[in-house]
Amino acid sequence: MLIRNRINTCFIHLKNLKKGKEWYKMVFPFEVLAEGDLEFKMEGAGLMLLQTEHENITPLPYSVFFFETSDVDQVFQELTQKGVKTDGIRPFPDGRRGCHAFDPEGNMLLICTPPIV
Repeated sequence: MLIRNRINTCFIHLKNLKKGKEWYKMVFPFEVLAEGDLEFKMEGAGLMLLQTEHENITPLPYSVFFFETSDVDQVFQELTQKGVKTDGIRPFPDGRRGCHAFDPEGNMLLICTPPIV
């Protein structure tokens, strides 16, 4: 099959791209590759914010990927200091610990430790 076993880029569609770009750059201080549709330089799969072409979009009630961290407690503290809406730190069955952060449009983003092996 010609489909590669690799995810290339994750997209987050926003109604207010300008406001979303400001929030994402404040919360995630990653290097920016492109400013039009905001694209971050990432290790592994890329992350791009896009202006939605749909009038109505509903955020998913779960996250579809996670940002990895070695210290979720520190990340949670930094998010709280920045005024980011979170749902607290929680354990996951495989030994991971993480917290969800919500962008201004309600998209759920998971920041999580890697699994314990």
